[in-house]
Amino acid sequence: MFRLPILPLLLTLSLLPAVPALAQSAAPAPATRPAPTAPLPAWEQLSESQRESLLAPLRDRWNSADAGQRQRMLSHGQRWQSMSPEERDKARRGLRRFEHMSPEQREQARALFGQMRTLSPAQRDALRERWSQMTPEERKEWVRDNPPPAKPR
Repeated sequence: MFRLPILPLLLTLSLLPAVPALAQSAAPAPATRPAPTAPLPAWEQLSESQRESLLAPLRDRWNSADAGQRQRMLSHGQRWQSMSPEERDKARRGLRRFEHMSPEQREQARALFGQMRTLSPAQRDALRERWSQMTPEERKEWVRDNPPPAKPR
């Protein structure tokens, strides 16, 4: 007579109703965006401890900076305050773009920026046009001939 192994069969049959639930819990949850939160309060509405937690890193950086670095930090803060919201957005976008560049692209950007600061608007346009026509090798050579200015520290 043919005998089926009863215990494994019973165990398998008893677990069948749980399979859909196991499959759902094992599947990764779809990526969702966090629910939008209420807008954060204005500076004046922050608690003293919230303000302190935001300012502490800046205080540490200021205290460890030399006089030249402190002057640059102060002038950057004043310039930021004088910018329009559109200018601030443009600066943020530029910073994000710079952060995603390779080290070689950053060096090229520094060299171009340093050079363009000394040029008239017409000369800048001419350099942009020339840059867009250059091959990668020509760009490397141009950066070698026009190194970026030294980074202030």
